[in-house]
Amino acid sequence: MSKYRVEMEIAGPFAMWSRPDTGATPTSYPVPTWSAVKGIFESIVFFRDGRAWFRPVKVEICKPRGAVCGEVTFQRYTNNYRGPLRASGKSNFQFNSLILSDVCYRLYGIVENGSGNELKNGDNPCHALQAMFQRRTKKGQCYKTPSLGWNEFVPSYWGEFRSSTEVDKDITINMVSVLKRTFESPVAGQYNPEFVQKENAVIRQGVFCYD
Repeated sequence: MSKYRVEMEIAGPFAMWSRPDTGATPTSYPVPTWSAVKGIFESIVFFRDGRAWFRPVKVEICKPRGAVCGEVTFQRYTNNYRGPLRASGKSNFQFNSLILSDVCYRLYGIVENGSGNELKNGDNPCHALQAMFQRRTKKGQCYKTPSLGWNEFVPSYWGEFRSSTEVDKDITINMVSVLKRTFESPVAGQYNPEFVQKENAVIRQGVFCYD
């Protein structure tokens, strides 16, 4: 594995990682998608020119240390829609969704070289992005406030790993198929969704790997 590793913990009362096959009644995956984790990393820091970028590697579902959990909690949530598909003459309408509650994740990633140049001392965008990410997570700084899927789901905590949490190894879920990424390229890519399926779409002992 590359030495340019990044990691962080994020938790909150609500989360929504939308399954594209659930249509007008959105339902959440148990874990964030590859693209969602990349977006969380980029909410801390990113390079606009793409000379270095974050590649999510895995996510761990966590719980308070010593707690008995072993399950992912879903709940109904009602939201107001004000987008272009609303009925003519109406300002908005409400729709129901199925979201997650009381979530905590540990996110892992690798900083990849997108510059096309050989990395060397004094000109190493991967090391620079990694160092900026680590400084900001330690200080609680960010480019914009991270979210747990939908923007209104603001985390109660994000930053370095906490000793008060641990991986919930009692969780194993076969998701059958899960969206990995939405665009064909990590930087300025075209829309071309990719899915992980069958034996690769399984959360094993609280851990889901994207590769």
